[in-house]
Amino acid sequence: MDCSLEINIERVIEWTNHSNWLNEISVQNGTNYYFKNVQFDFTVNISTGANTYYFEECIFAKGLNFETAFRNESQETTNHYEKEIYFYKCKIDGQFVAQRSVFDKNFRLHNCCVENLILKNATFNALADFWLTKFNNGVTFYKTDFQQTTVFSMATFGGNVLFTYALFAGKTIFARTKFKKGLDLSQAIISGDLQPFDLQFNFKEFKAEYVGKDDEAFQNYVDRDAIIPLVNKVHTFQVLKKAFQDIGNYSDSILMQREEKRALKELVKLKLKDEDSSVNNGDKWILNLNRISNHYQSDFRNGIWFTLCMTIVFGFLTLVFTEEFQRHFCWGCEFNKDYFIKGVKFLFNFLNPTRRITYLDSFDLRFYGIAYLFDFFGRMAVGYGIYQTIQAFRKFK
Repeated sequence: MDCSLEINIERVIEWTNHSNWLNEISVQNGTNYYFKNVQFDFTVNISTGANTYYFEECIFAKGLNFETAFRNESQETTNHYEKEIYFYKCKIDGQFVAQRSVFDKNFRLHNCCVENLILKNATFNALADFWLTKFNNGVTFYKTDFQQTTVFSMATFGGNVLFTYALFAGKTIFARTKFKKGLDLSQAIISGDLQPFDLQFNFKEFKAEYVGKDDEAFQNYVDRDAIIPLVNKVHTFQVLKKAFQDIGNYSDSILMQREEKRALKELVKLKLKDEDSSVNNGDKWILNLNRISNHYQSDFRNGIWFTLCMTIVFGFLTLVFTEEFQRHFCWGCEFNKDYFIKGVKFLFNFLNPTRRITYLDSFDLRFYGIAYLFDFFGRMAVGYGIYQTIQAFRKFK
């Protein structure tokens, strides 16, 4: 993924004595450390405490680490980051690591480029803001607690992003967030409000793996490998569908529903192959019918074509078992306008599933009245097609 940032580097710092590098490089203001136009050619370790860190247009060539919080004898968590941390327009190569780190004040990562982000058991007790930041590779927010507002607006994820056992306790904003591959919200704990807006997926690149009943593979996928199980993909779109419905965005909820059903169709197919008793062929038929009849409520054109096809198929099958059809059907005969008009009238009448059953009396039925059977199935199929068409038209209600 293109992650080019125009950064004007004025100073390149190679490895220095760790205890002195802050004083040597920073423009200090009390305990506020400010770095601008600096390239760090060593792994930067950021210490905890009552210090504010502000990095503007910096390059971290070897990555950076945040110190781990620990518990003292009374089991109180110490080693917090007690002041704000702000990165603006920075390029972070290597690894950006925050494991068991606790941030008590606002944490902002704005318009940055991150090669590899590792967040495990981290806690954000205030704002966590990743606005316009690009993450080049897969990210797993493993047991990461977002206690307050969390912002992923216009962020770009180049690989899979998983929120495995992550906590969203406040408002979480995904506005114009770009997912180049996959997203997994199925394992997240969402006790606050999820507010998506204009999400941008590359659905063709959203790959998921079927794990069946292999618990070990499932755990490795979501914990370590940043691979999204197929069942998680289904539940992720269910979560997003519900979130869009909650904010009144019905049209985007239909889009999420479409992708949910597509993933569910694939999941059911693989479960049937795996002889999983939780699904049956009826589930497969239902999903297939929903796909061809209105593309899971997302396209009314499917409904129109489905209705017309069912009218022609069952209308013809009903008509072919009548004496009227046998008398007038002839291969190679001259075109008869009157008979053609009668046939069109018959099909238009067939489009009405509430038509009277007595309309067939004048056709002199053959083969023990089997035409009534096709008429019955035709009513159901056409009625279903009309209903599915209406459902798709309600996409923008």
